[in-house]
Amino acid sequence: MSWDAARERELCEAAARGDREALRALCTQFADPLFAGVILPRVGDRADAEDILRETLLRAVQGFDTFQYGAAGVWPWLRRIAMNLVIDRARRRRTRERGEDAYEAEMRALPPNIAPGAEAELIAAEERALGERQLRTALARLSERYRRAIELRVLDERPRLEVAELLGVSPPTFDVLLHRALAALRKSWETI
Repeated sequence: MSWDAARERELCEAAARGDREALRALCTQFADPLFAGVILPRVGDRADAEDILRETLLRAVQGFDTFQYGAAGVWPWLRRIAMNLVIDRARRRRTRERGEDAYEAEMRALPPNIAPGAEAELIAAEERALGERQLRTALARLSERYRRAIELRVLDERPRLEVAELLGVSPPTFDVLLHRALAALRKSWETI
């Protein structure tokens, strides 16, 4: 069947009403001209151009209910969708390339850390940082009294008698308190 403005208008009106066959006919008619005349010359890469064509047709199908047919037909609308996608792709590519360039420049500016064991030191530092975060989380779940006993005796390494006095308990009572606090910490840690 030949293609003319009357047929195009009829298909567009049917497509706007949700007619899938009309949508398919329009997509089939305009896919090659969009690909060869609009997208591929601007993108250059065939696979990227095919992706943009697919996205163009998908957006057209999804938005056809809002399309208003005019004297110029459907081509300018489809071309505008394709051009917007080409421009968006170029912007994303430029942004990514700028980010990669900035990263490479930063990496060149950093002194190399290729000392023997450098990787092991980095892993150990990351593990220490993770352990410290987990400890803070586990401690935050404890009662104030248990947390204070652990902080003073274990983390601050203060003498047992001094901590007992600060907490206002006898040394034997502090021993029991610390034992219970550490048991509570172990349970808290296991649930992280």
